[in-house]
Amino acid sequence: MFERPLQPVQWAAVLGSLAILVWSVPGIFVNPDFSLGDSATSERVLGVDMNGWHALSGFLVAAPGFVAATRRSWSALFNVATAGALLTTAVWALFSTHPAWGLFYFPHGEADALLHLGTSAIFVAGAADYYLAGRRSSRPGTAQTQT
Repeated sequence: MFERPLQPVQWAAVLGSLAILVWSVPGIFVNPDFSLGDSATSERVLGVDMNGWHALSGFLVAAPGFVAATRRSWSALFNVATAGALLTTAVWALFSTHPAWGLFYFPHGEADALLHLGTSAIFVAGAADYYLAGRRSSRPGTAQTQT
């Protein structure tokens, strides 16, 4: 089931998912609040505003990341999609001053943006390696193939 040895694209899915869990696991314990709208709260965890919704969103990213890491092609798609989502939410966090979707309250949006930019870099690096290595391996005289 697992494609081994793990390639950089798979390691990026694993390491990026673990990085997200570094905030999500303590976040759910520090502030397990799932309030909505103006009642949404936040507590800083490792510098980032967290509540139950933010922690849950991290679990919803990390869990598929571990599954995707079992196959190179899945990891590549996961890394691209996750990097895109994280970059989008980083920009959103920088410019939003009210609870996002009535769920995520980020009074310190710049810290959340930095977290999303940093973790997205892990996923971008893995995807870039996969797609660039795929181009290199498709040249005549190379034996490596991507699956």
